[in-house]
Amino acid sequence: MLIVHHLGKSQSERIPWLCEKLALSYELQRYARDAVIMLASPA
Repeated sequence: MLIVHHLGKSQSERIPWLCEKLALSYELQRYARDAVIMLASPA
């Protein structure tokens, strides 16, 4: 099983789409961007 780390509003949205098309099992872990500077959180 793949673990896909997804940062909101990024090109990583393509990976779950590809997993669905290839019928691969995956787990999606979502992360939010900082609302002020729009960068990834330190975590």
